[in-house]
Amino acid sequence: MKKSIYSIVAIALMAFMFSSCGGDDVPGIPGGGNNDGKHPELWHYDGKIKGLDDIIPAIDENGNIYFAGTEEGLAGGALHVVSVDKNGKERFDKTVEAGGASYVVYANGKIFVGTESPVTIRAYNASNGDELWVKDYTADYDFTWMPAMAYANNKLYATSGQVTEGFVFAINVDDGTELWIRRLYEQPFISIAVDGSKIYFGGMGEVSRFDDNGSGCDSIWHWKADKGVSRDFAIWDVLIADNGNIYVRDDYYVFIISSQNGASLVSVDLGDDFANSSSGITVDADGNFYIGNGDLYKYSNNGELEWKTDINVGLINPNYVKAPAIAENGNLYNGELFSLSSVKPDGSLNWFLGPDDGVGNLHPVVIDNDGNIISYSSEKGVLYCYKGDGSKLASRGWPKRFANMANTCSK
Repeated sequence: MKKSIYSIVAIALMAFMFSSCGGDDVPGIPGGGNNDGKHPELWHYDGKIKGLDDIIPAIDENGNIYFAGTEEGLAGGALHVVSVDKNGKERFDKTVEAGGASYVVYANGKIFVGTESPVTIRAYNASNGDELWVKDYTADYDFTWMPAMAYANNKLYATSGQVTEGFVFAINVDDGTELWIRRLYEQPFISIAVDGSKIYFGGMGEVSRFDDNGSGCDSIWHWKADKGVSRDFAIWDVLIADNGNIYVRDDYYVFIISSQNGASLVSVDLGDDFANSSSGITVDADGNFYIGNGDLYKYSNNGELEWKTDINVGLINPNYVKAPAIAENGNLYNGELFSLSSVKPDGSLNWFLGPDDGVGNLHPVVIDNDGNIISYSSEKGVLYCYKGDGSKLASRGWPKRFANMANTCSK
C-alpha cells in the first residue's frame, strides 16, 4: 500500500508540474545528458494491465518474459497472465476472473501466480500458457491475503492466512497437492525467502526461521525488533546474503540478523529522513547493501556509510520505490518517473535517460540475459526494453527484490 501512495502522490505532482509550465518545457529536468544515444528503447509491448501496482517480470533461461496483473490495478478487473519473447513479441495472454496478483515465479518450465480474491495459487505451462492446476485457499482454509511464494527443492513454498493467523505450506509443483502445512505465529507473515531447507518469513517487526524436514517444518528461531530501537513495521522483503546473514528494513533502520540463531548483528540507523523512503535493499556479493532515499546510499556489511550519490535527475529525485537491480559488473539500475538511470560501483552517475529520450513512468527494473533493462509501466500498460551495458544480473548477493531473473525468493 505504501508504494501505491507514493505513486499517487508522484503522479499528482507530475500533473501539477506539467500543467504549470508552458509548452513542452519542463523546468529543472535534465534530458538525457549522459545518454549519448547508447541506451535507446529497443522495443515495447502494449499490454492490458494498468494501474499503480509494481509489476516485476520473471525471465526464463531463453529470455522469455512473464508478468501478471489486473486490467484496473488496485481497482480489480480481469487478471492477465502474459508472456512475451526476448524481442517483445507476445507468446500468450491468459485471463481469469480473480482480483490482485503476485509477482510471477518461473521454475522448470512452469510459472506460478498468486491472487488475493479469492486467495489462489495458479500454475501455468510456461511454453503456451495452459493452466496446469489451481489451488483455492479461500475455499479450503478461508485464507484472506495474497500468498508470498518461493520455489526451492522442487517445491513451491508459500505463506498466507486468516487476517492475523499466518500459515506456511509446501506444494507439489506438478499437481498442486499440499505436501504439508503449518500454523505460524498469531500475525500475518507477508514475505518469504528460502535458502536450501531454511525458510525465512517476515511479518510485522518480526522474522522467523523454519526448516523443512520433509514432512513438515521445524521452528528454529524467532526475531523481534528491539522496542527501544524501532517499532512494529511491515517487513516486505527478507534478503539472504551470501554469508547467510539476513537483511530487513523498517522506516528508520536496517537490521542484519544471524541466520544461525536469529541474533541481531548490526542495526543501522538510517535517520529520520528515511521515513519517507519506500526503497528496498540490494545486497552485493560482499554483504554491502544499497538503499535509496532520493539519492542512492551504499553501506558496508558492518553498517558504515561508504558513499551517497548526487544524481538529482528525473521529474522527482529518484525515490527507489524498490531496490535497484545490480549487474555482474557492479552497475546499479533504477527506473522512476520519467527517468532510467545507472550508477557506477563507486557511486557516480553512469548514465541517465530522461523525458527528452521518451522515457515514461517506469517501475522496478529487471536485467535480461543480454544485459538489457526491462520495466513495466503499469500506468501506461506498456512493457519497455532499453539497451543496457551488456552485463547480466549479478549471480551473487541478493541483486534485486528476488535472487534471480526467474523472480523466486530463493538461493
